[in-house]
Amino acid sequence: MKRSVLISLIGALLLVAGMLALAPNGVGAFFSLPGLVVVFGGTLAATLLSRPLSEVRRLGHSVPQLFRADSGQVERDIAQLLAFAQKHRFASPRAAEHALGEISNPFVVAGLRQVIEGCSLEDLSRSLQWRVAGLRARESSQTQILYTMAAFAPAFGMLGTLFGLVHMLSGIGDAGLSQIGTSMAFAMVTTVYGIVASNLLFKPLAIKMERRTAQRLMQMSSLMEGVLQIQQKRHPTLIKEALDTCLAQCQVQSPVSAPLTLVKA
Repeated sequence: MKRSVLISLIGALLLVAGMLALAPNGVGAFFSLPGLVVVFGGTLAATLLSRPLSEVRRLGHSVPQLFRADSGQVERDIAQLLAFAQKHRFASPRAAEHALGEISNPFVVAGLRQVIEGCSLEDLSRSLQWRVAGLRARESSQTQILYTMAAFAPAFGMLGTLFGLVHMLSGIGDAGLSQIGTSMAFAMVTTVYGIVASNLLFKPLAIKMERRTAQRLMQMSSLMEGVLQIQQKRHPTLIKEALDTCLAQCQVQSPVSAPLTLVKA
């Protein structure tokens, strides 16, 4: 897990634990199974109603990846790309095909396979740009789902509050203080659940996914430029200098900036 994510999770847990510790009646006052069902169940139901089930499933597979530490995949992709460039320029086509089997990134493999097959520069560039656009569309859709859930959660929290108030007022003539207090607690705790779910869960995940998408697009842009330069049989040293420059700019620039476009060496 990323260190920044771990620190953020610990901070959020300490914040929630501190708030619960201030409760005069203990932690149990803030636990309500019906309230959890109303907020999270209603948010999930509304999300499934507004979005295709396949997109929601993809989001479930993508969210755990946000918490994983970077394993240096970009550096490995560039090293494999440069090894292929060396064999493509100086060795036989068979050696280049053998080097293609050692590359792990599907995006790079698809581009270099077209290079081996003799695809034109224009067609190769169009094909890679379509793949980049596909990634942007998929992850933007997942980010939008998280923002949608962040908007739904407080609304269902307020809905639970209204239900609790209606239940309390409907029996205010016959009910005792204990029943009125229970209904009022349910009404208030659902609002708490909605606010916490929106601001400590869904919105942070959406922002994190936006940043990851921007970083991945910049990395794919650099890899695409490397594939295009290999197609033009440029010297591996020039390709390495261009990719090193791209990586340095990716680390300095804000992740929300526009995708990087390299100048051909």
